[in-house]
Amino acid sequence: MPDLLAGASKTASDLLPYLVVLVAGFLVGAWGQSARLPIAVVAGILLIMLAIGGFFVENSSGPSQAP
Repeated sequence: MPDLLAGASKTASDLLPYLVVLVAGFLVGAWGQSARLPIAVVAGILLIMLAIGGFFVENSSGPSQAP
């Protein structure tokens, strides 16, 4: 089974900005949950959605065709 994330990006470094924002979202959300700050939990969820949405918008044309 091919790796879908690696197949949608041209190189592994193309995934780095999305992964950084995704991890930051999880960290902010977890911190907000442990500190009982609902606004931080919402901010974490929004960061996760931003990372996923940005990845899909950037790769919406589908996997690149290798020559």
